[in-house]
Amino acid sequence: MEAFAIVLAAGKGTRMKSELPKVLHPVGGVPMIGRLVGKLEAMPITRIVAVIGHRGELVKKCLGTRVTYVQQENQLGTAHAVHQTERLLSNRSGSTLVLTGDTPLIRQSTIERLLADQRAHTSAGVVLTAIVPDPTGYGRIIRDSASGEVVDIIEEKDATPEQKSITEINTGIFCFDNESLFQALPGITNDNAQQEYYLTDIVKVMRETGISGGQKRFEAMVLEDPTEVMGINTPEQLEEANRAFYEHIGIFA
Repeated sequence: MEAFAIVLAAGKGTRMKSELPKVLHPVGGVPMIGRLVGKLEAMPITRIVAVIGHRGELVKKCLGTRVTYVQQENQLGTAHAVHQTERLLSNRSGSTLVLTGDTPLIRQSTIERLLADQRAHTSAGVVLTAIVPDPTGYGRIIRDSASGEVVDIIEEKDATPEQKSITEINTGIFCFDNESLFQALPGITNDNAQQEYYLTDIVKVMRETGISGGQKRFEAMVLEDPTEVMGINTPEQLEEANRAFYEHIGIFA
């Protein structure tokens, strides 16, 4: 069975206070996206697609022919970004990983387990989650109280006070059944506080349209060490990521 990977790398990363695209800032001496792509290249993945936008020519210069590129002309959200890969990946059977280009510390073994989990359960999708003491700023995982199945992911700006108290958060990393992914994407709307097309809304869309539910569940895989997916949005967080890399170089390399 084929596997594909979509790497989201179109964001400006304005909080980095740099003209350089966020994903090109180095962690452990290697641009973030280059470190992530290196882990994907070591896996049996048929095609790696990078979604580029702001100063995308610099990302192309960094990665060269290691990946296939699609352009997200307007930054309309993560679901919109994934939708740009439709002409390359739709109508293909297999599994599709969706990763953010600013997660250089994620272990290859974690990506492999996520892929294996989706295949083992023939899930419509699996979201990588983490339990954190302070979930501020992250999307919250909503589970069915009886079955434990993931039924929604709520972005913080759209969350109720009760939902904000949930400490299981979305890492932004998924593995989908490829056909289910592209079947559900057109159903995502931008009816939210940011007026963006959130990939997280795919959980609700799949459930409402019958793509998931019943035997074909939407699952979650809980990450043991949230450091692997720490947010890197500011120079301070970049410094923290580099510190974590060098302190545990055998783990995050």
